[in-house]
Amino acid sequence: MADRRGIEVVSYVAVAVLSIALQLLVGSLRLEIFSFPLNILILGLWLLLLWLGYRHASPIVAALLAPRATWLSLGIVVIVGLYLGLQREPDAASWPVVVSVLYVLSHLVVVVMRGWRNARGVRLRFIFTHVGLCLALGAGFWGAPDRQQLRVALVEGVPADMAYDTAGQAVMLGYDMQLEDCRAEYAEDGMPTYFDARVVVDGVERVLRVNHPYSRTLSEKIYLVSLGAESSVAERCCIVEVVREPWQWLSLVGIVMLMIGALLLFIRGPQR
Repeated sequence: MADRRGIEVVSYVAVAVLSIALQLLVGSLRLEIFSFPLNILILGLWLLLLWLGYRHASPIVAALLAPRATWLSLGIVVIVGLYLGLQREPDAASWPVVVSVLYVLSHLVVVVMRGWRNARGVRLRFIFTHVGLCLALGAGFWGAPDRQQLRVALVEGVPADMAYDTAGQAVMLGYDMQLEDCRAEYAEDGMPTYFDARVVVDGVERVLRVNHPYSRTLSEKIYLVSLGAESSVAERCCIVEVVREPWQWLSLVGIVMLMIGALLLFIRGPQR
């Protein structure tokens, strides 16, 4: 038992050192490489390997099912959360973060594989809580490569159907946007204190304000970024940002399941 635990510790340290070395040598992962359908293929292979490891009592899966793996996962969640939260521009694609989150997700998945049949009287709340957590975390992790952050420069009265991603590549929106009107309020020092814009999106007029996006669909939101500063034209203009997160619906399903699980835990109380 002591030898196995020592091997686990050495393995964890080796993986941590390797992830840090990769970050220093090659930099963060390029998430766009793993966009659909590659992320789906990798996700399926990962789940298959975990299932085979569970069925055949793999030492790796046994380590993931050990009680200390739960405490390690909780510690990783706290450390990664603090690391990302304290950065002005968090790098969620760094090797240490990706490896850490993948470990936590692997631990959750094998716990679900073991516990969903054996939970007996608490099976329902076990499934809602653990599967919900898997979906909420997994959707953000596996869906990150499919996330798009696009910007559009809108000039008053001129329709636009093309945006540009963070790499400067043109992307067709699939619908038109047109600026109808915009207004701003300024402080005495000339800094804007409030601004909004009336924008027609796919034939529907919407008012965009800072930090108050328009949710065009469940997985697409349109934000107002600024008015006029990024353009040299004389007409009134604004910059809007289109954020597309195709996996967001799955994350919402996970959050709802977590809430149901918490409600069941409250209703039924602690049980052995």
